[in-house]
Amino acid sequence: MSKPIPSARTKQGKVPRRKAEESRGRNSKADEGTENSGVMDTQSVSQAIEFAVTTSGRKLRAPEAPSTQDSECSQQSSKTCLQLSKAGSAKPIDESGGHLGQLYSRSASADLCESSEMAAAALAMPSQDVLRIKKRAKALTLKQEEITKAAGIFNGFIDPFISYLKECPEKPYFKKVTKLTTGSYYEFIDHPDEFDVMLALPVRSYRYTEVDDWNGLYYKVTLLRQSRSFPKPFLLEDGNTVSPVKVLEEFRKLVSQFIASSYKVPSPGWKMKLSRKKQNSPAATVVMLDDKGDEVVSIDLVPALEISPPWPDSCGVGKDVEKWLGKKTKLRNNPFYFVAKQPRGHDDKEVWRISFSHIEKEILNNHGNTKTCCESHHTKCCRKICIRLLKSLFKDLKKNYPRQLSHLCSYYAKTSFFHTLTQWKEDSDWKPSDIASCFLRVLDDFIQHVENTNLPHFLIPKCNLFYSFPPKDLKFLLECLREQKGNGLQAFASHEE
Repeated sequence: MSKPIPSARTKQGKVPRRKAEESRGRNSKADEGTENSGVMDTQSVSQAIEFAVTTSGRKLRAPEAPSTQDSECSQQSSKTCLQLSKAGSAKPIDESGGHLGQLYSRSASADLCESSEMAAAALAMPSQDVLRIKKRAKALTLKQEEITKAAGIFNGFIDPFISYLKECPEKPYFKKVTKLTTGSYYEFIDHPDEFDVMLALPVRSYRYTEVDDWNGLYYKVTLLRQSRSFPKPFLLEDGNTVSPVKVLEEFRKLVSQFIASSYKVPSPGWKMKLSRKKQNSPAATVVMLDDKGDEVVSIDLVPALEISPPWPDSCGVGKDVEKWLGKKTKLRNNPFYFVAKQPRGHDDKEVWRISFSHIEKEILNNHGNTKTCCESHHTKCCRKICIRLLKSLFKDLKKNYPRQLSHLCSYYAKTSFFHTLTQWKEDSDWKPSDIASCFLRVLDDFIQHVENTNLPHFLIPKCNLFYSFPPKDLKFLLECLREQKGNGLQAFASHEE
């Protein structure tokens, strides 16, 4: 881990050497220091900040802790404030408004004003981390040209593939499949080179049972009667239990057959291939390679079971969401889905994980309480760029520490972000001009979840998503996040080189 670097300090501007007659009445020791340096020292800055009245009427704060002599000066000056007359004179007044006698001569007060203006300009300079946040946010902005190109490649694959599934006479059980676009791209969060699409199979006459000890996240699905939609290739030996392992295996075969027999690449020399199955992944991932072998687009195809409402008892939407998105938002009226993903370290692989990715997409795309936020000719906000920044930070940290942070996933970023949105509901809380402070707020909230070792699933409140995060690695993550915040977000700096 890199050593902490000192935070950037504001540079102190130079001031003219004061003449002897302008410094009459001052302490000789302080006067000697000012004369010799020719630079506005810490004491001068402290005095200027304490007494100066800026054009906006706001007092400035000293950039660092004052010395003993500054403290004495500050204690005395805290009882008074400086009143500048139209003629340029400066008179201290007590808190009741009575004059205490002239402290500075006219020329000295003018010199002081000049110094305080320099101090104000120095303090107004953005800090290093603020500049890095703004630069990284700008770099992560989605470009329409990139979106159009990637979407064309994606649609050129997925639409023919769905037609293939519905028309394949040998595999009629995918005839009623529906496309459900989810994930980061369709939430307009990440760059458009990775797509997630859920291909849902409607289930009729079923029963699902929550798996113990997993707080409403995992289930088993059985059929109440035989169904043509789920023939033997999808079922276990009992003839009733729907197997996520077999569904995914059969689905991967169909993807491979489609690429080999029916799909045409968009450009000469390009190639579409099915990636090797990732451990515990619910997706069949296909990758488009250009004529040089570089990856252009990857698509996660996720087979899923579509389950009609009502939702399981452990799932729900809290009142905070109603305050944020409005009472007319009836999220519980939507179906939910089961995907072929098993818990880490679980011996039984024949369990399904519940998914609300379509609900999460709807929340992100209707994120404002005015219902018009980020639409044409309406208020703009920085909500989505904030989660994009948090995901970017995760990606950088995982790149630097792949072993220790192997459990860190982007879904944690989205979940924590949802909790932040319920606390900061107004569109005015997310002004694009405040991107740095907004992102730091989002980062602070996630750090708080890590400190508490508790990140509740947004739609399954009793489920702590950190259940599978090794405590040692979670502690390491906390140290990384604290270091990043304390050292000016060094991870973002790596993109500036």
